[in-house]
Amino acid sequence: MNKSMFRFLVIGFFLITIGFSANCQIFKGMVMAGANFAQMNGDQTYGFNKIGLNAGAGVMAPLNEKRNFLMSLEVLYNELGAKESKDPFKYNTKLQYVSIPVIAHFEDRRGGLTFGLGLQYSRLFQVNEDWGLPVKPIQYMDRPIFPVNDFKRDDISLILDFRFRVWEKLKLNFRYQYSIVPIREDVAYNNSFAPEHMDYFTWKRDFYHNVLSLRLIYVINERSSRELDRNINRDSY
Repeated sequence: MNKSMFRFLVIGFFLITIGFSANCQIFKGMVMAGANFAQMNGDQTYGFNKIGLNAGAGVMAPLNEKRNFLMSLEVLYNELGAKESKDPFKYNTKLQYVSIPVIAHFEDRRGGLTFGLGLQYSRLFQVNEDWGLPVKPIQYMDRPIFPVNDFKRDDISLILDFRFRVWEKLKLNFRYQYSIVPIREDVAYNNSFAPEHMDYFTWKRDFYHNVLSLRLIYVINERSSRELDRNINRDSY
């Protein structure tokens, strides 16, 4: 991890710490860890086959008196990419990000279900890409035209979030992420014919993250939140 990325991560955790310590009976602290099941739309591979780590910390705070509308901020280590293992094409890419999702939530306080919608900013700090192409072109097989454009360092994604309590302070979280701007633009492909062949043609594609995540979330100060609810004569939090 380079120095600028380290500073970015430290600043994010500093913001979370400030929010958590400002009023620990209103702000909920969270730590989370789980797996991403990722693909990239536009890369000519298909399926949520790339498994990566999703882990970090966050805070959540109520937005209204009833405390059923909430806002959360997280800082995450986020492994994304794509993988295709079918012969003869074995594309495999691992992209490592620091991500900061900001999400608005609605909580069904009776049922313990929480629904969220938000945006996530991610900063790319490591790329490992293997196109896995056969040495000899195979006609009609999609083949990139090198050199290809680099991945962009910044990503903005839409986030859909669903979580529910499984045991006391532990919640199970399902999350969907999709890039709203390309993470790589104008990647040119051909159909593996020689350029002088009458059937030769080319096209260009943009890449987008398309990710499903499954995580466990541990709420650090759930007891303080419940005590506050009892003090103001509301249902348990």
